[in-house]
Amino acid sequence: MENCIGCPYFIKEWGKQTIGRIMANDRIKQAVKENSKRQGGAQSIRRTIAILRSVSKYNETGARLSKIAKDVCLPPPTVHRILAVLLEEEFLFFDAAEKLYHLGTELYSLGTATQQFSIRDRFHTTLERICRQTDNVIHLVIRSGYDGLCIDRTVGKSRVQVLGFDIGERRLLGIGAAGQALLSFLPEKQREDILAANAPGYLKYYGIKVEKVRSWIKRTRKLKYSNSIHIVSLDSIGIGAPIFNKRGQVVAAISMAGITSRMTKEKCRKIAQIIKSEIAAVDPPPN
Repeated sequence: MENCIGCPYFIKEWGKQTIGRIMANDRIKQAVKENSKRQGGAQSIRRTIAILRSVSKYNETGARLSKIAKDVCLPPPTVHRILAVLLEEEFLFFDAAEKLYHLGTELYSLGTATQQFSIRDRFHTTLERICRQTDNVIHLVIRSGYDGLCIDRTVGKSRVQVLGFDIGERRLLGIGAAGQALLSFLPEKQREDILAANAPGYLKYYGIKVEKVRSWIKRTRKLKYSNSIHIVSLDSIGIGAPIFNKRGQVVAAISMAGITSRMTKEKCRKIAQIIKSEIAAVDPPPN
């Protein structure tokens, strides 16, 4: 009878232990599952970073899917899925005609956040020196995707000044003296991509055809400095010159904004020489 009386207790305790083991197993399975998810997430991030690095390496010429897949040691379908997301988020740009991938505008925007501080610190006193010599507004502009982004500005002491660019303002590459200087010295393939992308904007906002911008590029490359007359605003003139890094890549431009009626051809040439000389006096940025 004692055994019979003890049976319910035994069954109850056995049930508790069984449930406990089941719960413990469930927790282990859940932990393994969560850990697997974390590892899977980390793996996806690492794959994405590897793909971005690969595209960056071949950015100037562009990279095909097969080359990227080989570079990161992943199957092409896997790489293609990740590329599709990066394209959707504008971290990459795809040249459909050539089937080549390039870095997209969103990456340039992110890179701008760090690039602008180092370049601004390096060239701020340069802007001040040029400003003292010309008594005009001087701008420091970097490339941000298909735009020029003003990151610094100094203003002369004359009562009437052409402010032009505000700090933080964007303008289509190819428009204005700094935008011309930046665009003119990019590699030809990048330059043509930007011209194609900005052509509708040139016409819509400035009434300028892309062929006109191409003629400015040709002139700028010949003179080694740019000038922009009556483009951004009436009776305004801009003169600009590119800044190259240690690898010979254009990374920024310095431009002057002045009043056309105060300028002669000789004065324009003199200001261009001042800007170029002051840029040359500074150690080039590493990147």
